[in-house]
Amino acid sequence: MNNNLIRFAGVAALACGAMFAQSPAPPDNGQPPAHQRQRGRGHGIDRLATRLNLTDAQKQQAKSIFDAARETSKPIAQQLRQQKQALQEAAKAGKSDAEIDQLAGDVGSLTSQMTAVRTKAFAKFYAMLTPEQRTQAQQMRQNMRERFQHRRGPGKGEGAGQ
Repeated sequence: MNNNLIRFAGVAALACGAMFAQSPAPPDNGQPPAHQRQRGRGHGIDRLATRLNLTDAQKQQAKSIFDAARETSKPIAQQLRQQKQALQEAAKAGKSDAEIDQLAGDVGSLTSQMTAVRTKAFAKFYAMLTPEQRTQAQQMRQNMRERFQHRRGPGKGEGAGQ
């Protein structure tokens, strides 16, 4: 059961990473940076749609799911950035262990909230896939895991030392 949960979380991370991924920044053409970022959104869905052979209806549904997750996560992400900055500042200022523990706990809580938003979005996405598409998604995750382990070197991948 625990292994299946880990696999599901891994596939969730894969899909969410692909959904939230952005293409490299285009050359500066005088547009403000925020506008340039907006242009890059959606390419992750396009790549995933191609690899999983999603129908047009599935593409639209996926876009809606991940757009909603992105909107839900925006305030959490902002708080997370602020809390991480506060944690760094506390360390630099020589704050007490108790203060650092409290700030680290806040970062952990916000990270947990972000993980929940992303995983819930992936669960909705995964539920709309056909069995064949789910198999393909699992294969994509396995390929990504193998590439990651290859880059890390022997004995340093997931589950090393267990």
